[in-house]
Amino acid sequence: MRFNKWQWTALAFALLLLGGAQASQAFDFGGLLKELEKPKTPPPRESGQTPAAEPARKEQDGGLLGLGESLGLIDKKSSDLLKGSVSTLKAFQPIGYEEERAIGGSLAVQVFNRFGGPYPNEALTRYVNLVGRAVADVSDRPEIDYHFAILNTEHPNAFATPGGYVFISVGLLRLLKNEAELAGVLGHEIAHITRKHALQTIQRGQALKGLTSITLTALNKNMGLFDKVIDEVSEILFTRGLDKELEYEADKFGTEYAFRMGYNAEGLKNFIAVLGQSHEGESSIFSSTHPTPGDRLSHLAGEGEKYKLHAHYPVLAQRYKATVQGKL
Repeated sequence: MRFNKWQWTALAFALLLLGGAQASQAFDFGGLLKELEKPKTPPPRESGQTPAAEPARKEQDGGLLGLGESLGLIDKKSSDLLKGSVSTLKAFQPIGYEEERAIGGSLAVQVFNRFGGPYPNEALTRYVNLVGRAVADVSDRPEIDYHFAILNTEHPNAFATPGGYVFISVGLLRLLKNEAELAGVLGHEIAHITRKHALQTIQRGQALKGLTSITLTALNKNMGLFDKVIDEVSEILFTRGLDKELEYEADKFGTEYAFRMGYNAEGLKNFIAVLGQSHEGESSIFSSTHPTPGDRLSHLAGEGEKYKLHAHYPVLAQRYKATVQGKL
């Protein structure tokens, strides 16, 4: 019997829950299990049920464009150009939040499976959630649910999957010097979600080629489509990385989000400088899927001007050290 990704995801998450109450309390998936259950096949139409009425004008008639062409009001060349423009607009219908959360939730389980599972310290996870959710509350998408988890791997890694799932490794936490740096790193990952970077990338990719939209109904009816979407986002997250410009944008907005929350705006920039000097991240996916620290610092250099008058904003080094002491 072959399991599809929805079933494997539900199974993996069930095993994760069975691994201990501490892990499940440390990372609240909300209604993820329910969303990832195998979709039920729509009930067959009862005999004698009247089928839905067909549209008054068939698609090939071209609607108003076709009517204008037939009446000589629009020449064929202009009509073809207009039709092409309409098709282009249709190709960029945004992915809805429910679909985004289903994709991101499935990927969240993959992140746990690939990178050591959750780090077994509930107090530290609660602290990361408090900082992360505070930063998310002042982001450009404060209305969605965010979940933050620590990965049990020594490699400095951080990931964000669509729908509000953010991960930071214990190895990366060891490199941080203060809470402002933590807020900046989490802000960078939150920015990937608020700016919908992964969704933008897959909408341009092969998995959704030829589709005008993606809905939960479409995923329910076509499990192969869901598999293709998950495979493509996995490739982006764990192998290719996002476009450099999207990473620079996440640095910019992540810095802004941390600053809005009241942290010193230099936090993310200072951490990137530390990462560039450290050899810890050389074998990390975080390094291989991001621009070089030097390039990131160059792009952030111009951002510093807007925060000059707020250099007194706190970094909270003592609070960070006191909180993580004995937990890393």
